[in-house]
Formats: sequence, C-alpha cells, structure tokens
Amino acid sequence: MAASDAVRNVRGYRAELRRQRVSAVALLTNDMTRRPFATPVELVVALAPVRQRCIIDTSRPGECVPVGSRGTLTARCARDAATAGRRVLRELIAREMRPPHDQPPAVPTERPWVLALWRDAGEVGVGGAVSHVSGILAGFRRVGWRVALVTNGLPPEQLRAAVDVVRIAEPLPRGERFIRESAQLAANGGMRETALALALRTPPSLVYERNSFLSRAGADISRELGVPLVLEWNASVVWENRHWYRDAPLKRVFQLIGTRYERHTARSARLVAAVSRAAAVMAIEAGADPGRVEVVANAVDADRVPEPSPLPAREGARLGWVGSFGHWHGVDVAIESLRHLPPDVELVLVGDGVRRQECERMAGRLGVGHRIAWTGSVPHDEALDVLSRCDVLLSPHVWKGTSPFFGSPTKLFEYMALGRPVVASRLDQIGEMLKDGVTAVLTEPGDPVSLAEGVRRTLELPDRGATLGHNARREALAEHTWERRAEQILSRLSLPTTRPVAERG
Repeated sequence: MAASDAVRNVRGYRAELRRQRVSAVALLTNDMTRRPFATPVELVVALAPVRQRCIIDTSRPGECVPVGSRGTLTARCARDAATAGRRVLRELIAREMRPPHDQPPAVPTERPWVLALWRDAGEVGVGGAVSHVSGILAGFRRVGWRVALVTNGLPPEQLRAAVDVVRIAEPLPRGERFIRESAQLAANGGMRETALALALRTPPSLVYERNSFLSRAGADISRELGVPLVLEWNASVVWENRHWYRDAPLKRVFQLIGTRYERHTARSARLVAAVSRAAAVMAIEAGADPGRVEVVANAVDADRVPEPSPLPAREGARLGWVGSFGHWHGVDVAIESLRHLPPDVELVLVGDGVRRQECERMAGRLGVGHRIAWTGSVPHDEALDVLSRCDVLLSPHVWKGTSPFFGSPTKLFEYMALGRPVVASRLDQIGEMLKDGVTAVLTEPGDPVSLAEGVRRTLELPDRGATLGHNARREALAEHTWERRAEQILSRLSLPTTRPVAERG
C-alpha cells in the first residue's frame, strides 16, 4: 500500500491490516532523512495493529530502523505542523518578488561551466524528465562545457553520468518536511546555499534550471551571481498542479505561492527554453518576456541508442511502447488496437505507473492480455534495448484538455534514432516532427482502429517499414540530438561552444 493512501485513510488502512491478518508492517523509503510526510507516515506505521514494525531505508542497507512510540510521534506531528505552518505563512505574506535587472552579457571563463539545478532529481528514477535533463546537460559537455549539478537528493545514475560534479543539499529538518509543499518551499534555501558554495571561486557562465513547483532557487542564484538563467520549460507547473493533482483546500494556498514563484522565475530568465510552441505560449502567459522565449524541443542522446540490427524472421510482429502510463500517453489506445490486429501481433509495454494495474485489467476484459508483455520499470539503456528488438514502435498520444497539447515526448526522438518504423498520433508537435509516409505513419489521436490500420499499413510495406525507420534515424541524428539543442541555447545567449581539442581537429 502507498504510504500516502494510508495517511489519507488511517481507519481503512487499519481495517485492511486486520482483514488480511497482517502481523508485521515495514515502511520502505529510499532516504528517511529527506522524505516528505516523514513524521505522519511514521505515526501511521506506529498505529498499525500488528506485532512488528520497522522502517527499511535503502540508504542504510542492512539496517532496520525502529519506529517511535505513538505518543512521541503524535507530539512530534504537532510540533512539525507548527513549523511547517510558519514557513508557509512567511511565504504567503512575503512581498511580491521583483525580477532582477538585466545582467550584462556573460563573460565565459577559461573553462566555461553550467551550474544546473533540479530540486526533484532525487525523487525520480527513470522517465522523460530524467532523459531530458541528463540529455541537455550531456549536450553541454559535448560542446566543451563543464557541468555541475545541484539537487536535493541523490540523482539517478543516468543523470550522474551526464555531469562532472554533483552536490546534494543538506537534508531539511523534519518540521520543514511535514508536508511535501513545505519541503519544496524550504528546499530553496538549501539549494541556494549549496550552489553558491560551489560557485564561490569561479562563477558559472549560466545557471540552468528545470521549472519546478514552488521553486525560486534558480532566479535567486542567477541574481546573486550576476549570470543569466536558462529556464527549462516543459509546461506551467502551476497549471499541472491545478489540473492533474488531487484538489484540497490547502492546495489553493500553495497555488497562490506557486503562481507568484513561477511568474518571478519566468520573468527572471534570460532564456525560457520551451519544449513546444504550446508550451511557449504557456510561458508567456505565466509572465515570461516573449522576446526571451524560444522553442527548444526534446531530443535524443545518440550515444546511448543502439545501432539498428536485423530482426529475426517471424510470422507476426512485435509492437513496442514506453511510458509512465499517463492518461495522455495513449497506452489504452495501444492495448485496444490489438483487437483490430491479427492474433500473432504482440505488444511490449515498457515502464510503470499508477495506471498500470488499471491497464492490465482493461487488457484482460478485452481478451488481449496474453498478447502483452509488461516489463515494468527498467533502466534507460535496457528500455532502449527492448524497443530496438520491436518491429514497430508506437506513440499513440492523446489529449483531452481544452488547451493545445504542449508536450514534446522524449521517446519520440528516441524511437526515431532507433531506426525502427514509428506509428504515431497526428498530434501537435508529434505531427510536426514526423512526416507521414516519410519518417513515420501518422494516425488519428485516440482512435484504436486508426492506430491498428497504421500498424497494418506499415507491416504491409515491401520492407515492413525499414525505409521509414532509416529516414527517421538519419533525421534524428542530424537534427534532433541534445548537442544540437545545447548549441541552440548557447547561440541564443551569444556564448561560444568550446569543443575538446580532439573534436576540433
């Protein structure tokens, strides 16, 4: 059971433990010293009607951490709630933040470097966000820049491998982590101190930050160091928080603070690197100067993509998809499309997410569950290897929002670089990047029959879509690499690329 579900319904959680005759409860966490809701969750474990309780912290292998008593944890919850409340109140009554004055053009040091910030790097393992941040930072390195990353937790290996230096801010006191939003607010101070200590001797030539809810560290550090801020903008995180997450009265308080923070950060950025045209519009609506917004789409790390190899001869076909089972990823459409394809066509679903079980039940109801392989969450390189052994790759994205689709799927560019034929939705940037009949087969969003027809059209080509895959790979490696995106950002800021001597020839 997710700890957050147990906190929201303590009575139901206790009843379920009794019904299942559970005798022991363990809280699994990757780092208890950084976990939001630490005290409430530990109290829920203490309230479990079981004989044994413990905390398994993967950052302390081989050690089972004991759980505090109910009385002690109840008193601590009260103290922590007061601490978090004071933090939130200070931010609510704070004056409106003003964006910094324009900094003079950055003067690169002898060895220019990027100070990168991503507060939430320690909370993710794999996925598009990790691929995006690690990809662009690796792109900066390939054009000769050094990269230092400041985070609020241990980043995944894919991200650590993309940078030269990693600095992790000190853990926050328990009271600051009483709820997730109080932890996000408090993290700004720790990120700022850690980043400034790193930049003490040699200031960076730019600060790069991924837009995050309740984050203002990048704007503050940019102002203090007198260097430009590049804001990675995938969408308005205030919009996402309003439309995608659980509604609650307290949430509206954080929306007020988040709106102010996001406006301040967007107005402070020398460049807002928006992943799509629709995302760029969102940035301008959030307060960014239109003259400082540029579309910098997602891309692919070409060095991590395996070379295309011949597929074994088979009667049917294997379709591949990767994602986090989000509503907009179209996995439902991919599953239902199997009903309109021959029985020897199978589907491999790579990834995991909160809707996976729902999708498994759907596949069972439709009678296609036996034709689907579910890999679960796997390392990025392993995911690419699985996809490289598929006959056709699917990007059946859907969008039911009233606003335009603002996404720029990272997997789209990885699919192209893998050199396998792609069948994708004709949806905003996806339809712009892919050319129907040249680099992919495009279908109608949300229509499983159209998706199945696109797969059928591809497999009925004389070469089963090999030419489509070849064309897509050639375009991806020429136009859509993270190195090209890094060059685009530096060119916009009038900053040089300083390639290593071996590459300069």
